[in-house]
Amino acid sequence: MSASSISVRRALAFLGMLVLTAAALVVAPAGRAHAAANVAVQLGYADNLRANPNNFPTPWEGAPDVTYGGCTGGCTFDAGAVRVINNTGVDVSVDYIKVSFGTCVFDIWRHNVPLGVNGQYIVTQTINSFSSGCTSDGSFDTSDIGPNGASWSGNCNQSGVVPVVTVSIDGVVSSFNDSGKILNTGGVDGASCGMGNESQQWAPVGSVSCPGSILSLAPPQQELAVGSQASVTANYVNSCGDPLQGAPIAFKVSAGPNDGLTGTGTTDAAGNATFSYTSTTSGTDTVGSSTSNPAGTVSSNNVSVIWDILLTGRAYGLESSGLLGITPTPQAGPVATTVAGNSSPPCVVTISGLINAGTLCANVTTALDPDSSTANASVQHVGIGLLGIPAIQIGAVTSTSHSVCAGSTGGATIASITVGGIAVPVSLTPGPNTTVNLLGIKLILNEQLPTDTGTDHTLTVNAVHVIVPGLLDTIVASSTSDIHGCV
Repeated sequence: MSASSISVRRALAFLGMLVLTAAALVVAPAGRAHAAANVAVQLGYADNLRANPNNFPTPWEGAPDVTYGGCTGGCTFDAGAVRVINNTGVDVSVDYIKVSFGTCVFDIWRHNVPLGVNGQYIVTQTINSFSSGCTSDGSFDTSDIGPNGASWSGNCNQSGVVPVVTVSIDGVVSSFNDSGKILNTGGVDGASCGMGNESQQWAPVGSVSCPGSILSLAPPQQELAVGSQASVTANYVNSCGDPLQGAPIAFKVSAGPNDGLTGTGTTDAAGNATFSYTSTTSGTDTVGSSTSNPAGTVSSNNVSVIWDILLTGRAYGLESSGLLGITPTPQAGPVATTVAGNSSPPCVVTISGLINAGTLCANVTTALDPDSSTANASVQHVGIGLLGIPAIQIGAVTSTSHSVCAGSTGGATIASITVGGIAVPVSLTPGPNTTVNLLGIKLILNEQLPTDTGTDHTLTVNAVHVIVPGLLDTIVASSTSDIHGCV
């Protein structure tokens, strides 16, 4: 069949679904004109006698929201199948489903079946055996039905029979031609005429045959910070690309820090089901998905979720250890490298005590495309007055550090410093690692501490580092930026 012919058939199948909508608006009893709109009718063929899980109609018995009208209890299937899907957004009732092969009519399934929102009614053979031709015993071996119900078992001649599916929804009766001959496997006994397995995946009534299915998982790779949420989406379609709605999807992490974690979902009208989870551990997870039917299991590709503990940036106003300990105050960062972000804690107005300070601020910001990390810190003034140490006064100071994949840069400004009342000669923008020793006190101005591994860059800039060996170690206005994974 030419590509243009297939396109026409697919268009007619879609129009066939619209007929049911139009019928609802014209024929339905008063007050129920909405009932049949958006009710989809689909066809398939179920064969696990010669099992092929990719082709077997999925979903099937036991799937969420499925009302099943067929053989139960581990049956062997060799039968046509019809399903009605309620996408109306309201409850409907399937009055009946009938299938005709010329003068042969199958009306073997339960009538007046209520379907809730997203509900499905699937009908197929009702007994665990097969009979060719027009039968009333509950078999529905439609590949073996010829003109007016004659046996077509083993017959490779074209029967010319176009099955007709009649569905009544809330009193609205609509009939559809199975012009693709899905129910009678192309008008021949498929099992005897080269098909082998006769299964046909669900497809809209009127469609060409779309026997196979594809379950795919995306995205192929994602990189996230530990503690954030990963989401993977399974998409399930037949071999023509039609969504396979209502299929139960099982998700599993088969390797990595979250090995053994599982989840479930059900495909929506677009054939999608999503699984989300978080991780408390770094590493790379391998995630897959699958769906099952009486013929076996259909599996997707595997995808990777990379959990990073790579965090970037740190800044604070003041930190001290030794005779007097002060934790970094205030402290900004770290920020995750995988997303643009900002850490800006409120400025601290005053620190009182033997070390006093005013208006301490810190900030860390990351950006993407191009990736960068920037840290800033500032302190309006600092006073250190510990017994046995000359009094130290530090005027307004700032520090900044900026990292991109090309490298890191930074600097500091210092308004003034006195030690024991003696003014320290200092430039407003001292050079990196300017060191002053005065009255037993070591001052490092614009202290810069870089690291560079080729793919990672880090730079810490401390505006003023006060060291009294064995007694005090105080840092004022510290900024650290870093960037990871550069190539």
